[in-house]
Amino acid sequence: MWAWKIFGLILLPIALQTSVFHHFNFLGVVPNLVLVITICYGLLQGTSEGLSLGLIGGLCLDLASGGILGINIMILGLLGLGAGYLAKMVFKGNLFVPIISIFAGTIISEFLSYSVLRAFGWRIEFFSLLFSSMFPLCFYHLLLTGPVYIGLLKVLSYYRQRVKVGA
Repeated sequence: MWAWKIFGLILLPIALQTSVFHHFNFLGVVPNLVLVITICYGLLQGTSEGLSLGLIGGLCLDLASGGILGINIMILGLLGLGAGYLAKMVFKGNLFVPIISIFAGTIISEFLSYSVLRAFGWRIEFFSLLFSSMFPLCFYHLLLTGPVYIGLLKVLSYYRQRVKVGA
């Protein structure tokens, strides 16, 4: 069953991100579906599952992007862990929680990426990144949060019900 989770939660979104959503870019940005799914999954499943999905998703995203290996592993692992930790303190049925979490996670992700790339000598102006990438990406992720969170909630509740009946 874990292989189906990896396919459905990581490989399929990476394929969609690199092929389909590339044509539907908003102000020149493509959404990071793995980030959205990792945070939503961490909020629904907890720390260990959020961390695991973040690390595996980050590795797959790093391998698919061809950039500096380890940036997405670190960022998505931390975001999955943080979302899983937050899951212990919040009500999971409230849609406002994942919206705020995705917004904060996108800003944290972009800021950490910017910091690591600057440390490696890339010349990126912060305000240029802020207005050309971070704000449109936050808006795009906020549009995707509702459908992704509700879809994951339904799939996970169906899976729990199926396991409960089959046990």
